Amino acid sequence: MTPADSTSTPPTSTNGNGNLGKWVALGCGGCLGLMVLMAIALTVLINRTLKFAVGPDQVDTDNQDLFTYALPGESQGIFAMDMFGMQVTQVASTDSPPSVLLTMGKLPRYLQDRETREAFIKEFQNSVTVEGNYQLAEQRVEERTLCDQPVSVMLQSGRFEVATEDTTGSTPGDSAEGAKAYDAASLLTFVEYNNSARFVWVLAHGDTPQATADQVFATLDCR
Repeated sequence: MTPADSTSTPPTSTNGNGNLGKWVALGCGGCLGLMVLMAIALTVLINRTLKFAVGPDQVDTDNQDLFTYALPGESQGIFAMDMFGMQVTQVASTDSPPSVLLTMGKLPRYLQDRETREAFIKEFQNSVTVEGNYQLAEQRVEERTLCDQPVSVMLQSGRFEVATEDTTGSTPGDSAEGAKAYDAASLLTFVEYNNSARFVWVLAHGDTPQATADQVFATLDCR
């Protein structure tokens, strides 16, 4: 899977930029001061609207702003983003590679119509990078309850493969030389809560990945 983000870029004014360039070219000190003030204002705006953290040392696993949750065993935060109305948090189990990956998010208003948000989530799923390779094919939809609301949950099953260092021998679970294969499951759904579209995505692999994903889903509740 490869990372991908979806953001909107506001239109720019070509004439305005050209006029500003003329004033700067004429040595307009006031206009230079205006540019500096604009840069400072933009920096302040970004600092107030963008929060980004990667890795267990940076992500607070106790911060459950969108959903309460619980993973089997111990968990660690691996990614957190709060940018222009979009929030995304990822937590994972502490084994290596993580046998459970939970992604929770809230979409901004410009991504809340059904077609747009589904396209965004599809790209987001393709963007997630993990140690190993999830190959999910079989798909079905189940009606469940989340945050006291009925939701349609998309479930997928397949395989998870991860490279192994020891290639001298093979076991029944090995799919290829130097690769170990496990059963895998994916669970994804949206829920409308407090006038916002939220989503949860559970990836799991191991002996009973569907049961593990269901166990994590059962702990979820909106905040």
